[in-house]
Amino acid sequence: MITKAHLKEALKNQLPGERAHRLLLPPGRELYPPAEKSGILQSSVLMLLFPENGKIYTCLIRRPATMRNHAGQLAFPGGRFELSDKTLLQTALRESFEEIGTDSNQLEVIGALTPLYVQVSNFTINPFVGWSDTIPDFKTDKREVDEIFTIPVEKFLHHATLQVQKISTVNGTFEVSGFYIDQLFIWGATAMIISEFNEIYRSITDS
Repeated sequence: MITKAHLKEALKNQLPGERAHRLLLPPGRELYPPAEKSGILQSSVLMLLFPENGKIYTCLIRRPATMRNHAGQLAFPGGRFELSDKTLLQTALRESFEEIGTDSNQLEVIGALTPLYVQVSNFTINPFVGWSDTIPDFKTDKREVDEIFTIPVEKFLHHATLQVQKISTVNGTFEVSGFYIDQLFIWGATAMIISEFNEIYRSITDS
């Protein structure tokens, strides 16, 4: 079984960010902001890992359909950087606590993935990877989280071929590439983060 130590070491190596992100980049979107772009906002998310029954799990959340932005979308817990946050990591830990009740004192941050730019919202997302030795005691904030899904990360590795779906958002209807995990269609920034994690995970299993 892959361990926390394996993942912690792998996350110190050169990350496959751009290559992995481009596999799931929605059509017509840019991976990097234009040089003249200003006012780019910062946000952070937490990919929380924990062992259960000999497997490594993570969790995704579904945003409520009533939200103004990202309604109904699957995501890792997270949100925008606030002035009260000392670091982008603190943003990820704070948002995770607020949305799903995770206690930063009961998890270890074992690394970070490659930041990615979301053109439609002008946000850079900074993904961090955390580890809990025990199954978290999730407590959802129903204003921001409709449901929590715990998923073995090996399912990310063995998902079916990429599929194209029409997705309706506040910015219109788009055709996007993504994949299904247990009837959940994962696309956009969440799928791009998972794509990078998959390459890192595979590098461990292949070594």
